[in-house]
Amino acid sequence: MQNFEYHNHCEIVFGKRDEKEIAKKLKEFGSKRVFVLYGQNSVVKSGLLKRITEALVEEGILYVSYGGVSANPLKEHADEGVEIAKHQEVDFILAVGGGSVIDAAKYIALAAVNDNAWEYFTKRAFIDEPENVLPVGAVLTLPAAGSESSENTVIKFGGTKFATGGWAFRPRFAFVNPELCFTLPKSQIGYGASDIFAHLLERYFSPQENVVGTDRLLEGAMLAMLEIAPKVYANNQSYEYWAEFCWLGTMAHNGMLCMGRDVQDWATHRIENKVISGVYDVAHGAGLAIIFPAWMKFVAKRKPAKIQQFAQKVMGTKNIDAAIAGLETWFKSIGLPTRLSELNLDINGIKENAQKFFAKDVVLGGYGELSLQDILKVIDLAR
Repeated sequence: MQNFEYHNHCEIVFGKRDEKEIAKKLKEFGSKRVFVLYGQNSVVKSGLLKRITEALVEEGILYVSYGGVSANPLKEHADEGVEIAKHQEVDFILAVGGGSVIDAAKYIALAAVNDNAWEYFTKRAFIDEPENVLPVGAVLTLPAAGSESSENTVIKFGGTKFATGGWAFRPRFAFVNPELCFTLPKSQIGYGASDIFAHLLERYFSPQENVVGTDRLLEGAMLAMLEIAPKVYANNQSYEYWAEFCWLGTMAHNGMLCMGRDVQDWATHRIENKVISGVYDVAHGAGLAIIFPAWMKFVAKRKPAKIQQFAQKVMGTKNIDAAIAGLETWFKSIGLPTRLSELNLDINGIKENAQKFFAKDVVLGGYGELSLQDILKVIDLAR
């Protein structure tokens, strides 16, 4: 186990809550003018946005609202929000939605006070100084990305995705109310489950030795996700099922489960972000359900140890092929594709984009360590 420092200043307010508590929390942080960011229109139709803004008014907090964040958030749309935030001189960004809205909020929080904000994304430079980012809060409506308490953010520009992160990006608070998930369609449940499971896998696949404690925590979380996701998929009106699902989503990406392992993999996320959802606007969770089994099939042939451990501890078999097949069956049970052909995507186009976005001498991932030719082989396995 490696040395580490862990600090997550995000206050999780979990469970059934009155929206007035959100306004009170903002007042505790001294906010006087809030930028309320949301997605397409679901929070408007449900009345959630109205309840939140009415609560802000009651507490004497001024606000400006800005909607329209897409499932793969666009820099161009976020930049318009940046100009509004600057003009209104807001002091707090409140994201009401899922990971895409929260990621866009983090970008706006940075760009509203930094003219060179985009360089952090193009150079993948982390930012840890909180004074360089406006404070962010989240009201989670879609558990998946874990952005509500993570230090990471992803945004799309120029036909692909860019990411950065750092301590300063962690939201100051996140309201996680499972009741807000009751209206989610089945497709979003599947996408969310896939994203959560992938966050666990990326941390799990590490060459780091002597991390038994976090390995067992990750295996336990994966086993719980295998059990809970189909239950939510079958009954999206169960508060208890949703509560488990939401908490797993937060825990999977808040950093706690990867402490002591400096090296993780993340090749699957990089491939999916760059050449699938980043280019074709596919749901991120759908792309992950396709690429992760393909990655396992390829890497198992030369570095089987950790995949063998996953097979035994999580999938309950000593046979790696059977474990991967079992994972694909689980993905299918919650409505997810497991092949690129199911999405009618152009395999040759995907491979061409891989060669465009990844350097010839790339070494992608901390466990699989993929070269560009390896990445192309993974894509072939996913066809």
